Parts: sequence; C-alpha cells; structure tokens
Amino acid sequence: MSEDEHILQLPHISLKSRTLLPEESGIYYVVDEKSIIWYIGKAQNLRSRWTGDSHHRLDQLQKQRKKQFTIYYELLPESLLDLIEQQRIEIYSPQLNGTQVKAKKLRPTETLLRETLFSLAPYCFVLGVESPRKEDIKFIEDSINWQQNWRVKKAVLPLIVIHICINISELGYNWNSEMRFLRTIFRKRSNYYNNWEFAYTYKGKPIYELAVRRLLVNGFAIELYAIDKEALEYIQGYDLTQVAKVEIRTVDDASLAILKNKCLLGIAGISLANDNQDYPYDQLSRKAIERIYPYKQDLVKLLFDEDIDLSKLQVLPIDTRNLRDINTGLLVRLANIVQKKQYLAALLTERGIDLNRYEVNRYLEQLPKDDNYIDSSTYKRMNIFIKPFFGKLKEPIGDKIVNSEVIRMNNTIYGAKGMTSQISLRERYKEVYLQATVDRVFWLLLETYLSDFAKVKLNEEEGYISKAYVSPRRFIAPAIVTVTLNGKWKADIPFGSKDNMSYNASIEAIASLLQASGIPKLKFSFTQESIRT
Repeated sequence: MSEDEHILQLPHISLKSRTLLPEESGIYYVVDEKSIIWYIGKAQNLRSRWTGDSHHRLDQLQKQRKKQFTIYYELLPESLLDLIEQQRIEIYSPQLNGTQVKAKKLRPTETLLRETLFSLAPYCFVLGVESPRKEDIKFIEDSINWQQNWRVKKAVLPLIVIHICINISELGYNWNSEMRFLRTIFRKRSNYYNNWEFAYTYKGKPIYELAVRRLLVNGFAIELYAIDKEALEYIQGYDLTQVAKVEIRTVDDASLAILKNKCLLGIAGISLANDNQDYPYDQLSRKAIERIYPYKQDLVKLLFDEDIDLSKLQVLPIDTRNLRDINTGLLVRLANIVQKKQYLAALLTERGIDLNRYEVNRYLEQLPKDDNYIDSSTYKRMNIFIKPFFGKLKEPIGDKIVNSEVIRMNNTIYGAKGMTSQISLRERYKEVYLQATVDRVFWLLLETYLSDFAKVKLNEEEGYISKAYVSPRRFIAPAIVTVTLNGKWKADIPFGSKDNMSYNASIEAIASLLQASGIPKLKFSFTQESIRT
C-alpha cells in the first residue's frame, strides 16, 4: 500500500545511510521512490536494528537494484511497540510483511579459494609455504616495530601460510583491463562468509591494488601478491602441484633458493633487493622471504568439495589493445573519443549553445591524432556546488569519539572570504555547499534543466566543503543523475536540493525537465544520496 500524510511527515533517512538512524525505540517504514510501503517493523534501538547487514530483510531490499528505499520512523516507548506495529501493518498491508524470508546460502571459504585459483592459475604460481609466525618472536617484534601488523594479526599467527604470486606480465599489456580483471576476481561475494581481504589498508582502504591479499581457509592462510618482472627472471623452472585440488605451478627448489637470496617480500609483493644498501626495513622484508620453504604437495584438505561451474568463472578478457578503426586508423578507443566529441559538438551547435562557455570548445577541439593522446581530466571536468539532502553544511553534522568524549566533526569551509571551519567563525558564510565535479560538456548541454539543483559559481557570502565528513571515515556521496546520449556515451551529474525540496520531489522535477528537453536518444536514471566510507 502507498504511504499517506502520516508517514510523509515522519523523520526519514535513505536505506544506504541507515547507520545514521537514532538509537531510540520506535516503528520504522521502508518505502520506495513510488511511495510504496515494503516493510513495517519495530525496534528497541533503530540504529542497532539496521546496523551492518543484520536486518533479515536487507538482502531482499538490496536485490531490488532499481528501487530507491527510504526508512521513515516514529519514536515510541518500548511498551507501545507491539501494539502500534500490529495496527500499522493492518492499515498499510506492506509488501514483505508476512512473506517468508529466503534463507541466505552461505558457501564455504574453500569454494571461494578454488574459484579464485581456477581463474588465476594460468597467471600465477606457488612461491612456497611458511611455518606459523607465532614460532618466530623476533619476526613478530620487528613486524610490530615497523608497523607491519598485518603480518602478525592474531588470526594469522598460528597458521601455516601458503604464498602465491601473480605474474602480472602474463595478464597482457593494458593496465586498466588487468586491474578490472583482478577486481572482478576478488569482488566481494555476499554468499561467502569469508572473503579475500587486503592484508594492509589505510583508513579502511587498500594502499595499493596489488598489495598482499589474504584468505583464511581450513586452517591455512593463503597470501597472494604480485612479483616484479626483474625477480621473475631468476625463476629457472616450475613443477606442477595442487592447492585445494586446483592444478597450479610451483617454483622449483633452485629458483626459490635464488629468490630468497636476491629478493624482498614487502607490502606490494616480491621485488629485487638493493645490493648496495640494506635498510632496517629491508631486513624485515628479507626475513619474510627467507622464512619460506618449498611447497611439495596439496596441503589444503577439502571439507565440502563443492562442484564448481567453471563456465561461470571470470576469464581474462580479449586484449583489444591493438584493434584499430578501419576508417581513421586510430585505436578503437581513440576513434570512439573522436566520434563522441564530434557528436557532442554538433548537438550543442544545433541547439544554439555557445561552445565557448566553460571552455568546452577547448576540450572538444583536442582530438586524437596518434596513439599518444590522453583524454585529460583537466579539460574534461569542472567543479559544481550542491546542497545535500542530508542537511545544512554550515554546522557539523556528525560525531567522533576521542578518549570517551564526543567531539563534533569539523569540516573545512572554503570561499572568497578565506578558509574557516564549521565550528569556528561559521557566520562568515551565509550558505555552505558541497563541491563536486562533472563532465563539462554534459553540464553545458543540460545546465538549463539542472541549474536549480547545482551551481557553477558561488558569491562572496557562499562557501563550500570539498568533502563533507559525518564521521572520521564516512562522508556524503551526492545524489547523481546518470545521463546516456545516443545509446553510447554516459556521464554522472551530481545534484542537490532546491529550496529544501525532498529527494523524491527533486528527481520528479528533474525527470520532467529532461523528458521535455527534446534531446534525441536521451536516457537517464537516478542514484540516491548516501553515506560512504
């Protein structure tokens, strides 16, 4: 059933930002962008009920990828929750209440390991195996001293470690396609209760795409990382072995001995040691590889031995690096850029739009002439400023805890009157916006329809925040309208609130304007504002 005025007047927050729900008891309503109520529930603590992936309906809701869900809530004492919940369910008859929750199938980690190895085996090899690190007190102390705590995490210390190297050079020559391939291989899959994780991160994010990845499985730690081309030259031969019943190469004993003498094992994997200098940190990396001994037999015993559909596994994409357009002689990638720029220039001119505005002509006139062309973001993108739906930015909108004390988050505000903060001298600016970037050609084309929901220039009384944090790690990711032209070219355009309009009202207004724009073959979709880490 659709929501009514009672629900519309309640406080609300997007499903993606559910961690910002209040820690109080109440009734909650999950409503989509068409005002259809999907679920009604009660909670003694609204935030805890929706923390992480704990809610039993979250998986069902997230699978509705085209839906934008909002959680409306009304705060009530615990004594009334049962009665009010029952009344609300009877009145609104939500979509999911009363339906059975599908059991979420959890698959063993050994299956994830085998699927990964089946895809990567042609491009990787076993370097060797390492005794449990808890046996080497000096190695533990040195790792902690050099802030290499990832080596000696509590869960890893008692485990035998199997080391596997990825030969990046065998993946091809296109760095972007290689990275896309690897990201797909290691993508987070919700039906596994354990996933490949980066062993070394900074502020929750990997410091390097090819840094050590680790998987704990059946009493072993599998560590997988890259190896430099220079180090590969010292490998004289391989033997064939298995890991979890997947056939894979392993370096022979002689090659491992040379690598242990010539190389270091650091955050980014295997690299050649510097013969002239031996820094203390390098000593730790040298010790790390010296601890490895030859891998002779399959150590990972399977407990479940699930059947794996090899046809569904990711394979290395065809290398299109040298494919050329028959008409221009340019690489296909560059020929597409030429076609895109010519199409956009013609469309703007046909609609009587000045190409000199925002220096769009400067970007459109830069056409690829040879294989060395780079589509520079400096000329391609520009800044815009928006008002988030989340709330006003003049004052702090999040907390952090320091020594058991709650400290208000403090973002830096920039503008014509100088740099200030949300806490000090915030009256310097009457309005504060969130800065975002946008494709300047698409913005010029659509500015007429989106200018009420974003600004290009601020006046002296207006400031901006480059990134609005609501906690030490979480920040506001603006709402986006994704626009596609001619079925080929796509751009994400951030937008915000106009005159405190709600998100649903804003997208209805924007959709109406774009539908009436007369731009041929224009398609668009919306992504709701969220809180990300």
